[in-house]
Amino acid sequence: MSRPAPSVSFDIVIVGGGMVGAALAAALKDAPLSVALIEGQAPTPLDNLPPDLRVSAISRASQQLLERVDVWGALVDRACPFRHMHVWDAGGTGSTHFDATEIGEPDLGHIVENRRIQHALWRQLEQQRNLRLLCPARLTHLSNTSAAAQLRLDDGTELMARLAVGADGGRSRVRELAGIATTGWGYGQKTIVGNVQTSRPHRNTAWQRFLPSGPVAFLPLYDGSCSIAWHTRSAEADRLMALDDDAFCAAYTRATGQALGRVESIGPRGCFPLHRRHAVNYHRGRMVLIGDAAHTVHPLAGQGANLGFLDAATLGRLLCEAAQDRQDIAAQKLLQTYEHRRRPHNASIMRAMDLFAGLFALESAPVRWARSLGMDVADHSGPLKSWVMRYAMGMNAPI
Repeated sequence: MSRPAPSVSFDIVIVGGGMVGAALAAALKDAPLSVALIEGQAPTPLDNLPPDLRVSAISRASQQLLERVDVWGALVDRACPFRHMHVWDAGGTGSTHFDATEIGEPDLGHIVENRRIQHALWRQLEQQRNLRLLCPARLTHLSNTSAAAQLRLDDGTELMARLAVGADGGRSRVRELAGIATTGWGYGQKTIVGNVQTSRPHRNTAWQRFLPSGPVAFLPLYDGSCSIAWHTRSAEADRLMALDDDAFCAAYTRATGQALGRVESIGPRGCFPLHRRHAVNYHRGRMVLIGDAAHTVHPLAGQGANLGFLDAATLGRLLCEAAQDRQDIAAQKLLQTYEHRRRPHNASIMRAMDLFAGLFALESAPVRWARSLGMDVADHSGPLKSWVMRYAMGMNAPI
């Protein structure tokens, strides 16, 4: 009769090795803590791969986190800075133009491929002395005691942790096993993504046009191409995905008002549904949630990854400070501090995205007129416009 394998103990076990979970693990590199990172699939090798379909608009705050964990240098060659952002209303005449020079910054952020970020983080983690990577591995069981979180993996491995972190996405297994409920709904929309070539250069500018069915965007890439994001009603997204490439390019040219001339070609396309979720609590016992496990937001402003990186930066700092002071890293006061710093900011971004999405979906003439007026006023608002840019860059976010 075989005996069960003895459990392995760590100070912190992070479930989920995507961008946010890997960033938290890297943020703990100098802490006097033992860390394990559980991930079901290692990052895809990058050799000879085309640009990723999934990209993120990395804010200044997220860039600073990636700099602190020594991975930003590995991303610079494929990170495209955008110095301007032009937003306009297809149903009216209003528009707003954001310019980094107005706030004395070299750029408003960078467009970076998601898998490049994850790969750079993993290369750093492979050298991290206080970290053990458990991959491929999946969480099957999680329970909580006053002394430790107990985890079981799909190969039967048993782990004990002073703190378990759920960084495992919108369908978080950690959140489910911890019994943490969520509020939210489906938007009845899907987002189509892909990379395109256009007849006009992007000029390091992010372009976004609001249609009644949802916004369309061009995001500049390092090689002169653009990443696209078309947020639209689910049935319409399915119809567009069924078009051949030429017909889709023509449809996107029309949807964007020829902002960059003709869309001349497109690579593979992806499509995914949009949901809003917010965990009722970010922690329970010796378990805590970060990133999409805690909140998913409408992607119209590209803030999802940035909110997750801010979660990782905040929790990482609190854990490092507690470890240095020999305090309990799962103390309720610490976890409450993390939630109190991050929940209001995350919730405010979620409400703002819902407000914008709902406002631009209204097509009555008075609403269109009010939107146009509001966008034009915002474009000339001076201090308010500067505050919006700094807020979007994460420069005013509590960490």
